[in-house]
Amino acid sequence: MGAIALLGFHPLRTTANPSTEDLPLAVAAAIALPVNEKQVVVSESPSAVGLTVPSLWWAVQQFGDQVIQRWQAFPAMTAPGGRIEAFVSPAAWGRLPYLRRFALINQLGHASRSFGYQLILRDRQQVIYGAYTCQFDALTVEYLPEVTDAAGNPIPFFPPSSE
Repeated sequence: MGAIALLGFHPLRTTANPSTEDLPLAVAAAIALPVNEKQVVVSESPSAVGLTVPSLWWAVQQFGDQVIQRWQAFPAMTAPGGRIEAFVSPAAWGRLPYLRRFALINQLGHASRSFGYQLILRDRQQVIYGAYTCQFDALTVEYLPEVTDAAGNPIPFFPPSSE
């Protein structure tokens, strides 16, 4: 099983060009992941003709409706997966008790992970609030049988760990 890291921490103030030096290695690696910026999936634009992958709409509605303002997913350049950036409302985040913050990161992270994506929670000023990362290169990629996304591509699936 690949290593999974669920990280919640005090917001890290960063500059306009955020440095990854002060971040945990798994978070820095997720941010540095080479992604395809031409195939970004955004929360405001689900496909009208097929499945949109990854899909966080249900998880956001159930666990982060007031906290998550929007999200965008960047597919990896060479393999299934990529990075999801979920933008939080700092005021709404600040009202959440610690365990609700943990639950939010965990639930959105599980949803992201099932499609092979890393999750970074940040605000519009590039302040990072939390992350859920996984070492996907240590996992075997499975695909949902007989299901494709809106572009006709097979949908990768990383089932929950039995460990």
